[in-house]
Amino acid sequence: MVLDFIKNKFKKDQAVQQVSSINGNDQLEKKKSNFIDDSRAFIDLSVDLTAEEIARRQHWWFKTKIFLWDSADKHPSERLFLFKLDFFLLSSAMLGYFIKNLNQNNIATAYVNGMNEYYNMNNNQYNVMLSLWTAGYIIGQIPSNLILHRISARYYLGGLEFIWALITIVQATCKNLPQMYAARFFLGLTEAGFFPGMEYLIGSWYSPSELSKRSSLFALSGVAASMVSGPLQQAVLTGVAKKYKKYEAFQWLFIVDAIISFPIAFYTMMVDPNTPSTTTAMYFSEKDKLIAKERRRRIGAQLNTRQKYTWKKIKSFFNTWHIWVFPVLFLFYNNSCAAIGQPTFTTWMKYDLGLPPSKYNIYPTALYGTGMGFTICIAYVSDYFKNRLNVFFIEAFFVSLLVGCALLAHWDIPIGLHWFCYFLVGVPTSWGQPQIFSWVNRLLRYDDMKRNFVVVCTNTLAYLTNSWVPQIVWNTKYKPQYFAGFTYTSVLCSLGIITTLIAAYFTHRDEKLGIYYDDLVPDETTPSVEEVDTKDNSLNKSKENIA
Repeated sequence: MVLDFIKNKFKKDQAVQQVSSINGNDQLEKKKSNFIDDSRAFIDLSVDLTAEEIARRQHWWFKTKIFLWDSADKHPSERLFLFKLDFFLLSSAMLGYFIKNLNQNNIATAYVNGMNEYYNMNNNQYNVMLSLWTAGYIIGQIPSNLILHRISARYYLGGLEFIWALITIVQATCKNLPQMYAARFFLGLTEAGFFPGMEYLIGSWYSPSELSKRSSLFALSGVAASMVSGPLQQAVLTGVAKKYKKYEAFQWLFIVDAIISFPIAFYTMMVDPNTPSTTTAMYFSEKDKLIAKERRRRIGAQLNTRQKYTWKKIKSFFNTWHIWVFPVLFLFYNNSCAAIGQPTFTTWMKYDLGLPPSKYNIYPTALYGTGMGFTICIAYVSDYFKNRLNVFFIEAFFVSLLVGCALLAHWDIPIGLHWFCYFLVGVPTSWGQPQIFSWVNRLLRYDDMKRNFVVVCTNTLAYLTNSWVPQIVWNTKYKPQYFAGFTYTSVLCSLGIITTLIAAYFTHRDEKLGIYYDDLVPDETTPSVEEVDTKDNSLNKSKENIA
């Protein structure tokens, strides 16, 4: 026992020395300050592995339960804690992301259902709306998440949801395009902090073997918003808009979206748990709060989440590869999603196939639904292998879109192949995002401030190009062929394949050097408090004997 304890201590010191040899004295100081001492547990979460328990864990049904959900092998108190966390944090995150995407993407549905004619829009004014939203989104990113790092997340994120619901109401009253432009800009500004903020919070609560499922469920709530938008607009067209003529059908869409948003904003203010070190959630007991800290401690994660940003600290983030590679990788992913995010599929069905609104508003739902199914399956497999397959699934995303967009750029292909290409382009977009951000959260859990900063920068860079590139490559005067857009996406996917391999190389290199401490702190169980005390006393006696 004592020898194993001393050996683990030696491994940690050796890992820190290896980090120092790579990144210099400043990096060594950073790692030492962020590494959590595992010599004393906050609370006993150890599981008594009796012969009966070992036999139970070897049964196929137990292994199936572990695969389906990852709390079956944990201490009963931790299982109850995880149930509360999953119920409240994930429900808040998913509902918030649902309305965020609903309010962000309803503009595409509105465009093909009367907004174009109502404002007498020319070929590129739709993309101007998108660019103004993106400009607001970029401007709000970093300031918003610096604020989040210092104040209560539940009130801040819930307040943002409330504000963008108000702005969505304003969109329904816009009389001209300049008013709509202003509304879209401020909508982007207030939505800026939500996604990276929630990704940061999810990474603050869950271990590497739990991240992919939760991050995927979070991402799928955004996909669900895209699924709902078309059928919701169809319901508005056939129901509310016909009965109440005061507003156009697309304006009623904005109003209904806002009505959905308001109660979710209040829900977030009530149940969002903040971070493990700052939580005041009403559903967590004092024991639960200790469990939260213990879960972070035993995976080597940083517990202090209220440190101040300094220029010296921020500059140190640029000494490692994460800040240079992950934002570029997500840029290629995010910008590639425009191949289905733009109204490419719906305009092809509307103008080339001549389908009615009852069909081109509904058919995209099949793509999103299939993508959700794939994403859930991939998340389970990814967590089962402790996120070691991130690279494979991200590469699968880029390869699928590369093939689909290359064929659509050619355009002169059979109609059946056309349908299949939109399937290749639309389905994989669901699983790329959670795979990238679970990768970031897993690698940077030892430094909370750096993790927050890299998550924000990763999300921000993607929108720098989104603020102006769509006006060129996705100009609506080229609908529905969009040759430039599909060609541009093919190039992005090719670069994404290369960038993913670069990130995989650096991850593998750092893990060989022990930088991420994956093998230093047990992931499933932690020693009991009594065992830790015994180890401490034994180690002290050993030191006295040596002296």
